[in-house]
Amino acid sequence: MRKLNNIKDLKDHYNNLFLKYKNSYLTAQQSSRKTQEIRMKYLLYNIDLKKNQKILDFGCGTAHFYKFLKKNKKEVFYTGVDIADKIIKYNNKKYLKNKKVKFINVDVLNKKFENYDYIFISGTFNNKIKNNWLWMKQCLSFLYKKTNKALVFNNLSSYVDYYDKKLFYIKPEKVYTFCKKKLSQYVVIKNDYEIKKNIIPFEFTTYVFKKNVKKN
Repeated sequence: MRKLNNIKDLKDHYNNLFLKYKNSYLTAQQSSRKTQEIRMKYLLYNIDLKKNQKILDFGCGTAHFYKFLKKNKKEVFYTGVDIADKIIKYNNKKYLKNKKVKFINVDVLNKKFENYDYIFISGTFNNKIKNNWLWMKQCLSFLYKKTNKALVFNNLSSYVDYYDKKLFYIKPEKVYTFCKKKLSQYVVIKNDYEIKKNIIPFEFTTYVFKKNVKKN
């Protein structure tokens, strides 16, 4: 993979992955469908998702999170947003007749956005670009204002014994401090789960609530 510098590079990168792998977990840079769904399981860990609530999947890719919700009997109004136009075109065609699903191809920081009950972000912050932390803070600040209940996202932890130079790692405490000081007093970080069996936790999930509404 060539070096990524900005959002346009990310867009081209994911469009190219889609052209190569189509509706595969590889388009989302996942090692398997199993590990992808483990991540999704923990996105929902502290969330009491109710029927017909509105959710936003930020960086939705080919919308496997929607399939995961359906499989787990979570009936919601789902909106997926992604910068990769070829992926969004595919999603819109695939879900054309589903009135509970829609997709948007925009840079959300430059777009007026409606509010959602929950906003989920999985893997979107993992590619290394210039100014990762600045872009991540901008996204979180904007999206937190657009959620009624909680913003949930995951990151690669800097507490690992192997680093991929193409990926972005960050200390959980740095994320926690930013969320606590700039977003909400109700912040939970979960960093005790294994994505792969017998491999130490190498990522973490952050839950930023509007108020103390967490389930567990």
